[in-house]
Amino acid sequence: MNQSETIFDKAFEDQLIPRRRDLMPKWLNIYMWVVISFGFIMLCYAIFSAFAVATDDVIIHDPDHATAFRVGTNIGQFMPGIFYMLMGGFVWLERRRAIRLNIVIALLWLALTIFAAWNVGLMGLSVGIILPFFIPYWIGLLRIQKRWEKQAIRGEIRF
Repeated sequence: MNQSETIFDKAFEDQLIPRRRDLMPKWLNIYMWVVISFGFIMLCYAIFSAFAVATDDVIIHDPDHATAFRVGTNIGQFMPGIFYMLMGGFVWLERRRAIRLNIVIALLWLALTIFAAWNVGLMGLSVGIILPFFIPYWIGLLRIQKRWEKQAIRGEIRF
């Protein structure tokens, strides 16, 4: 009697599905860690500077706008670090939609840069001054996107 292969055969166990992190080239893996490290540094800077108050700033002493100004400044200091941590962290955690999240963040960042340049002028381009440094990271992720989302699996997370 001839039986077809089942999941209990040795040949089935030999078929290994690659992990998502293994699809990344070494340079992209290093880039991911640089992005995560940069986000961590930005968050540490935001935490340490959140409590620093410039005493010579006129807006700080304005009773109508002081609280809103401080809250807005603190939110603005934390946002870049959070975005960098999201960009690298979801790739490190091997989330299925991590590459799409990176593309959404890239498009939002580009839109914010264009909006700032349109409203403020050339000084608004300073919002996106670091944007070109992430282009190789995003290109590397786009090259593995199909295999990342369809053919690979997420490994066990070890902390």
